[in-house]
Amino acid sequence: MAATGVSPVTAWVREGTRQRLTHALEEQKTRKLVLSAADRWQTYGLSRNEAARVRAAWQAEVVRMRQAGELLDVIDALAVYGITQELEDRGWAQRRFRRAPAEARLPGRWPGSRDGGYKESVQLRLPSKAAAKVLDACWGTSAPYITRLRDWRDRNPGVVVPRGPLGDSDELTGPLAEYERLATHVTTVGDIYRAGLRRGIQTAEELASHYAK
Repeated sequence: MAATGVSPVTAWVREGTRQRLTHALEEQKTRKLVLSAADRWQTYGLSRNEAARVRAAWQAEVVRMRQAGELLDVIDALAVYGITQELEDRGWAQRRFRRAPAEARLPGRWPGSRDGGYKESVQLRLPSKAAAKVLDACWGTSAPYITRLRDWRDRNPGVVVPRGPLGDSDELTGPLAEYERLATHVTTVGDIYRAGLRRGIQTAEELASHYAK
């Protein structure tokens, strides 16, 4: 995966996420219009050179606000902000990980993955550097447990494992209890994308609520 440019990714999410996301983005777009109406961004009566400087300053301010999580009016800005917050809370943002190997990019779900069962998808265009960071961090923290889960599969070829959210391993016995304990340590890129979208949507909603008062 390239370190520069943009990487298209698909986030599989819980039902209702897309509707909530659309509403949050619409509120943020309305807020952007309100902000752009401030006197400092008006160009009426200015010379062409002055007007160009004002428009450039406004665009720079929009970029700054998006990066700071103060304006989340486009889906990619919302997702990147939320994903960055998720990585920071996990202590992964500043941590350096080795580049994920080719096996991390193979088709299909990782052992221990709970990415199945989601009915909605959200298409994102992330900076390739951010997408690579997510993959490297997820693989770097999950690989030891993926290896153990593959060993578990070899020992338990006929046991059916759940695809949905993790259950309570304390209520399980035998091989499935071991599987669940190992699976709790596997974090997929889908987990991070879902968490990032939840955070981004929540932040957008909180901004809308704050400025509506």
